[in-house]
This record gives sequence, structure tokens and C-alpha cells, in this order.
Amino acid sequence: MTQHIQCESLSKYYKGIKALNGFDLELSITQPTGIVGPNGAGKSTLFSILCGFIKPSSGKVLVMGASPDSSENKGKLSLLPQDTAMFKGIDVFSQLKHYARLQGLNKQAAIKEVDHVLSLVQGAGFAKQYPETLSFGQRKRVMLAQSLIGKPELILMDEPTSGLDPVAATEVRNLLRQLGNEYSVIISSHNLSEIEDICSDIVIMNKGKLVTHSSLSELTRNSRCFSLRLENVSKVHLSEILNEISGISKIENDKNDMKSWLIYYENDSAESVQIKLLSRLSEQKIAVSELKKGKALADEIAEVIKNNN
Repeated sequence: MTQHIQCESLSKYYKGIKALNGFDLELSITQPTGIVGPNGAGKSTLFSILCGFIKPSSGKVLVMGASPDSSENKGKLSLLPQDTAMFKGIDVFSQLKHYARLQGLNKQAAIKEVDHVLSLVQGAGFAKQYPETLSFGQRKRVMLAQSLIGKPELILMDEPTSGLDPVAATEVRNLLRQLGNEYSVIISSHNLSEIEDICSDIVIMNKGKLVTHSSLSELTRNSRCFSLRLENVSKVHLSEILNEISGISKIENDKNDMKSWLIYYENDSAESVQIKLLSRLSEQKIAVSELKKGKALADEIAEVIKNNN
């Protein structure tokens, strides 16, 4: 299995500020992987180092077995930046063909490759348009197409749906899910619902260090609870209703959203508790508008960071 990323005691200092502080990580990516963490966790610095834009202050970093700025990685590593800067006055197709030629493709191969990547992102319709005539979402698709040229072994995506309206963001997420089956993708995003939607694995960073690397299922498995949205029920009433269900240990209500509840259970029989829970709520005619196992991802991440400080 390809070892896509190896970081050992990786550090980067900016005028005394430790953007990365002894960061360790080994990644072999088989499914889309998300990188998350609070502002200042070091995510952008890590991406810049992996792409070879900046050098670390100390430590070791390898991307697909080579230094990030090595010629060995030409065409193997690609970046989808957060911003969608493109040249004005040059049509989309010509710009993408230029990037394909820079990767060593001859003219005919470059034309074929541009046709292919535009079809992947459903962007063939605006191939001959100038970037300044496109919407932000269309330009994002063009940048995504550019990142796919040459079928790189690894694609780093920085906030891939940032700035998009809800419809365009949904369309891009659908594309990313499809591409995740063919490409090794790492996504850095503050949008945790996006990470849940697209990624199978997650890397959590904080204060320039690795907090944990795990699958999303492993992360949520650690908290034995159900997250529910219930209509018209108080904590006293809910406690009385669920009192007869063995295995339920605690009930919590979200102070900021009185319809959101966490119901904890004591053992590993989640399926059994869930069946009894839904049956009891149904008997009492309490509407359940949402139910999922585990806490919200934001709460899971906050708790993991807190426990590792």
C-alpha cells in the first residue's frame, strides 16, 4: 500500500509562533480523509509544506516517498486551493490545456485530457468561456478539473466548498464523493458536515500537533449515546418515559437547542436500546425528527481535543 504522507517531528515556526510543533503522521489513503481542527491548529501550514510551497523549520516530511519539492512528485501531487484565481481573457479550455502541457502531455494528449477532466466535473458546457464570465461555483469546478489533470496519486483540497451557495456546495460535494472512489483525496475543511458527508477517515490537529487519526466510525463509537431531535417533551417527562428501559444511564438536553437530546446507554447493545427507545417514544406519541448514533461530530472532536490537552 502506498504511503502517501510521512511526517516525523515536523515543526514550522513563524517569528516564534509554532504553527507546527512536533507533528507526526503517517497516511496511506484508501478513502477520502478529512483534516480538521480549530483555527491555528496548523492545517494550512501542513498543506503548504506538503505541496513544497514552504520548508519546515525541522523534522522530516515525505510525500509518496520523496521530498515535497522533488521532481519525482511531478504530476503525482495536486492541490485544489480555497481561492479560485484564474487568468482573465483566456478561455477555460486553453488554460487547462496549458496546465496539461506543463505536465508533459503532447498537444493531442492534452486536449483529450482536458475533455476528460471537464466531463468529470460536468464542466464541458463552459469550456470556451472566460473565467470572468463564470459564477464562483463554475470557477470552483474548473479548479477541481485542473487538480485532476494527469490523474495524480494524491489531491489536497483546501475548503473545497467555501464561498459556494448551498446548491453549488451540494453539487461539488456530490462530485467529491464520486471522485473519492478513484482518487486519493485529503480535504481540509471547517465544515464538519462536509467531512462527515465525504470522508471515511479523519485527522484531528490542535496547536500544531496530531491529536488523533482514526476512522469516523471509530471516533463516534467511543461515545455510547444517541443524538435525537424530539418535539414537545421536557427532561422530567422524557426521564419518566424512558425509566423502564434498562441500560439507559443519562439524558442530556442541549441548552442552545431544546429539541436536541443526548441519551446515553451503559453497554454495547446499541441496536437493542435503539429499538426499545423508538418503541417507547412512539407509544407516547413523541415525534422523532432525527436520530443518529453518537454525538455531533463537532462535540466528538472538541472532547477528543480536550482529553488530549
